[in-house]
Amino acid sequence: MRPPVPPRPGQVPAAASHGVYAIAADGRSVVRWSGNGTEWTTIGGPAKELYAGRAGVFATDPRTGELRVYGGAPGAWKTISERAASFAVSGTDLYRVAEDHSAVHRWDRATGAWNRVGGPAGRLYGGEAGLFATDPVDGRIFAYEGKGDSWSYAGAAGADFAVSDEHLYGLNPERSGVFRWSGRPGEWSAVGGPADALFAGPSDLYATNDTDGGLWRYREGGWARVGEAGVACAALGERLYRLDKDRAAVWEWEGRDWRRIGGPVRALVVAR
Repeated sequence: MRPPVPPRPGQVPAAASHGVYAIAADGRSVVRWSGNGTEWTTIGGPAKELYAGRAGVFATDPRTGELRVYGGAPGAWKTISERAASFAVSGTDLYRVAEDHSAVHRWDRATGAWNRVGGPAGRLYGGEAGLFATDPVDGRIFAYEGKGDSWSYAGAAGADFAVSDEHLYGLNPERSGVFRWSGRPGEWSAVGGPADALFAGPSDLYATNDTDGGLWRYREGGWARVGEAGVACAALGERLYRLDKDRAAVWEWEGRDWRRIGGPVRALVVAR
């Protein structure tokens, strides 16, 4: 067996980050669910925001706004970015919007550099299906083509968007309808509505509806209510995780019943 190759200066090795993460209610720590009962392990902190995906687990410092990447062991965090307007994970890549919204950058894990890949942006939405950015002026959404500074028009402004492994979904400004992008400029098809917020899992779309207080799952063929609405919802394999609207409890669903696994917490994410 060959010995491990040490990282080059500035290089951050990829860490095994598969799991469920949260920010403690007081904001002083980042915690990871043990997978058993209501046991959570403190792995870092303090933190203001959490981001997660195949690229890893990331947290912003509440004082400086700097972004740190989790190295796979409690306390193993490394600062990789100064303050930015927002961050997003798409596949194995991490992106940010500059603090003044003037540009989109992609993180180079090997060198630690942030390389410009786009111009002015309002907000980023990332997932396995790609990276998308809204126009900071009119809210239109654009798809990143994966190379250089090339973006293409996807659709008009929306109240919310979510990205699954295969699709981009959008909620119209009136929140009266949910739509799925065809992959062609401006072409969307209605899949449901009304809704208040969208969340995407690997294959399914989830929407909350404040009118009936429900969390709804969309699969080809229709919608089904799977639980109560919350402020965060994320899927990991066949399991679904939800943070209550009052952030008092975290719940896990395996297809039949919901069980409480923790809380209260400020934010909830999953990394796969």
